[in-house]
Amino acid sequence: MISVDTMEVLLRSIPQYFLFGALAFFIFSWMNKKPLYGLIGEAILVVVGIIMLIVVLSGYIPSPKTEGMNEDHLKLVIKMAMFFMVIGLLSAISLLIRWIRKKQFVPLIVAIFVLCIILFFNSTRLSKIKFELNRPTTTVIDSAK
Repeated sequence: MISVDTMEVLLRSIPQYFLFGALAFFIFSWMNKKPLYGLIGEAILVVVGIIMLIVVLSGYIPSPKTEGMNEDHLKLVIKMAMFFMVIGLLSAISLLIRWIRKKQFVPLIVAIFVLCIILFFNSTRLSKIKFELNRPTTTVIDSAK
C-alpha cells in the first residue's frame, strides 16, 4: 500500500495533466488541419489508459472497505480510473484504424474528444476533494455518574 499523498499524485495530478495535453493536441490538430497532432493526443490517452490499468491491477488503490478510508471518495477515484481506461481503449482502437486504413475515423475521434472533455470536468470535480483518512467519531462516556 502506498501513502495517501502518493496516491493523490498518481490518481489526480498526473492523469489530469496528460488529459489536458491530449485535449490541447486535439484542438491544435483541428485548428491547423494536421492529423499528426491528433495522433499524438491519441497516443497520450493510450499511455494514460495503460498506466491506469496498471494502477488498478497492482493494488495501488485501496479497497473502499479499507478501514479509515473514505468509501465514497475511493469509489469516485475507481470510476475515474475506469473512465481513463475506456478512453485509452477507444484511442487504441482509433490508432489501429488509422494504421489499417491509413486514414482517421473522424466520428470515433470526436467521441473520444467529447469523452475527454467530460472526464476533464469530472477529474476537476474530484480534485476539489482532499484524500483524507476518515476520522472515527469518538464518544465520550461520562463515568462520573
